[in-house]
Amino acid sequence: MAVLVGAGLLLTTACNDSTPSAAKSATTTTTLAADQPPIPLPGPGDLNAGVMIALDPNTPRAVKIAAIQGADTDPDLVDKLTQAGGANKLTMTVTSVEYQGNGVMQATANLTLNGKPVEGQAYVPFVAEGGRWKLQKAWACQMLANTQLTSTSCN
Repeated sequence: MAVLVGAGLLLTTACNDSTPSAAKSATTTTTLAADQPPIPLPGPGDLNAGVMIALDPNTPRAVKIAAIQGADTDPDLVDKLTQAGGANKLTMTVTSVEYQGNGVMQATANLTLNGKPVEGQAYVPFVAEGGRWKLQKAWACQMLANTQLTSTSCN
């Protein structure tokens, strides 16, 4: 995975030969910003706290809707994710976070289902939307599909 955070490209344009020597030492520097996160990246601890809130059936629906891409037009999506997580005793521990570019962040996590570790690591995408990071709808829909559930916005 390429890490793009903080990368920059420095271009230097030299003056042409007809410019006096003193001016030749002056160059024009232009910095082209690499794709930067539109908002600060959360740390693994922040995402782990968010996962606990998201999986808690007592968390208000409005809080969950604000954390999942597209849930504002399909509120049942959050209820079904909570249902699927509870039914499968899902736990998720985020171990790292990387900015992927184009307003997408990827969290690497360890998952357990029904108390058993899932082999390998899970890669959970988040999108920057409305000034916050939201769980990517496509990933949420795939999680539902894995548990034989679906929601209106997943079709």
